[in-house]
Amino acid sequence: MKTPLSQKTGFFAEYYLKLKEQAGAGASCEADIAKLSECKSDEERVAYVDQLPWVQSGDANLLLRPEFDSKRAPLAAEIKERATAAFKAKKWLEAMVLYTRSYMSLPSENVAEICIVLANRSATLYHMQKYQECLIDIRRAIDLGYPKDLIYKLYERRARCYMALKDYPHTIEAFKKCISAMDDSALTSDKKAKLNLDAMTMIKMLLQDPRTAKQAAKQEKQRIALDQATALPAEKEYVSPLVRIDRNQQEGRFARAAADVKAGEELLVERPFVSVLLEKFAKSHCENCFVRSVVPVACPRCADVIYCSEQCRDEAAKKYHKYECGIVPIIWRSGASINNHIALRILASKPLEYFLQLKPTIDKELSPEELLSLPKDDFRRVAQLERHQDKRQASNFFQHVLMARFLTKCLQSSGYFGAEPQPEQVRAICSLMLRSLQFIQFNTHEVAELHKYSSTGREKSIFIGGAIYPTLALFNHSCDPGVVRYFRGTTIHINSVRPIEAGLPINENYGPIYTQDKREERQAKMKELYWFECCCDACLDNWPLFEDLPRDVIRFRCEAPNNCTAVIEVPPSCNDFIVKCVTCGEVTNILKGLKVMQDTEMMTRTGKRLYETGEYAKALQKFIDLIRIMYDVLAPPFPDFCESQQHLKDCFLNLGNVYNLD
Repeated sequence: MKTPLSQKTGFFAEYYLKLKEQAGAGASCEADIAKLSECKSDEERVAYVDQLPWVQSGDANLLLRPEFDSKRAPLAAEIKERATAAFKAKKWLEAMVLYTRSYMSLPSENVAEICIVLANRSATLYHMQKYQECLIDIRRAIDLGYPKDLIYKLYERRARCYMALKDYPHTIEAFKKCISAMDDSALTSDKKAKLNLDAMTMIKMLLQDPRTAKQAAKQEKQRIALDQATALPAEKEYVSPLVRIDRNQQEGRFARAAADVKAGEELLVERPFVSVLLEKFAKSHCENCFVRSVVPVACPRCADVIYCSEQCRDEAAKKYHKYECGIVPIIWRSGASINNHIALRILASKPLEYFLQLKPTIDKELSPEELLSLPKDDFRRVAQLERHQDKRQASNFFQHVLMARFLTKCLQSSGYFGAEPQPEQVRAICSLMLRSLQFIQFNTHEVAELHKYSSTGREKSIFIGGAIYPTLALFNHSCDPGVVRYFRGTTIHINSVRPIEAGLPINENYGPIYTQDKREERQAKMKELYWFECCCDACLDNWPLFEDLPRDVIRFRCEAPNNCTAVIEVPPSCNDFIVKCVTCGEVTNILKGLKVMQDTEMMTRTGKRLYETGEYAKALQKFIDLIRIMYDVLAPPFPDFCESQQHLKDCFLNLGNVYNLD
């Protein structure tokens, strides 16, 4: 059973142990905790723990205040010196990393120093031939007010970047600005004349190039289109009409196919309710959208997180970072899990007044249709997810209450409750924090990034963060899932990996899969992490691991007109094309199935070749076709089908978050 204290490192575990010591005799402490089982609601649980004298005295060990020590100008200057030394030694990557660290360490009021560091980083990026990233840093340095006597250097560098990108109209524009900016420079007349001549020569040459006029006309059309657009469209969320959320006593809420689903169909595209990066990726990925950034934007107040753009920085500041700024390192040091951080972010993302007004309606049970019709950011979308409160032991509730109190104190220290926090308001938010910790335990999804090693061809999905997806959380589990999930930033995409007949469940996978894990291991994991016993076909029929799947039989579907669902197992050496089904007594012609087996060999080779050459969309279509024709006549589990499904999943993963390591 996972609890907030499953993570044994960090000061929160130490705080818990000290509490137990202060409680005195073990029997007395356990008796106090046991009374939690008499509480009927999260509000009662929080109120009960709050009044325990030994908990109140232990609060002295949780005096929190935001930390901004990492923003120091002397530290930034020292790192900048090291970056400049690396630049002079032509160690471009080292210089770029150090300039980024220097920039992150600079207080926001040190604008002049920030401009210089960004300009220096742009020079490093130019030498690394990262021209697009170089242009971003040039623009940022200019916008912040780079010194007029030096700005000509940035315009010249901008021109060189556009030249390398073969964008000739913008090259001409940048050279013209460079010429104008030289009027404010301290260059000698000879150097001005030479740079002016070089720029004019390039402008003249490019104006004579016929590609320049064509590019200019195309860019003008794009500019007009952008002017007419109200905003750049975000990736659209989507629930396929093929998906219906149902509910029954045995399965709870679950996804069902409203009509026949073909292999490869996109069934769901969903942005997270909230998402949180793992600490180890906090300096390489945008906190707001999880995109990797070579040229990150810093938070003005802290150096704990990065953003891929000013837009993401401002969006995070508006929603949640204004209350997490300076608190993030405390959460990391506490040993709190990413699930705990997700709970805090859920509450930090909305103002206090929102939750106080919504709280009286939270326990009103809503149907699946009512839940899905709520606004995307309505707390009830997640508040009514499964949390198994009726199965929790008093000790489990106690640990969750302690974590909820700690996270609420984090919010309080960052000003969430205003200058004079009202005890009843603090307790109300703490009870919602407790509720969030419970439903997050069973409904969080790992956000992944595919790491590719070109030298070896190895690929591996890496867990970079966690998120709550309210619609996907309603899908049930199967050890033989009908879908694959992949990510673009934090947006999750769900696609079918085999045909699913109308009326049948559309199940995803919570971790263990039958091809890799034995039934006993899968069942144990589901009971430990999700508190249920899996009853999928792979578990009921105890399907073998992939490596143990029989290669000496072919599993044909019975084609009898009476809708028989039996499987006819035939050895490859069978010479009879007409085989009798032992279940229904009807006969099936397996010639079509044998022909399919021959055709799939060539299709598989073609799909693999397309995949290896990076043509993932074409490979994807090939494997979709493979699965379709195999599933029509052959019945899983069998090796060829499993391999085709895996190839299909790999294709989808390559359409999402990908990081090439070499």
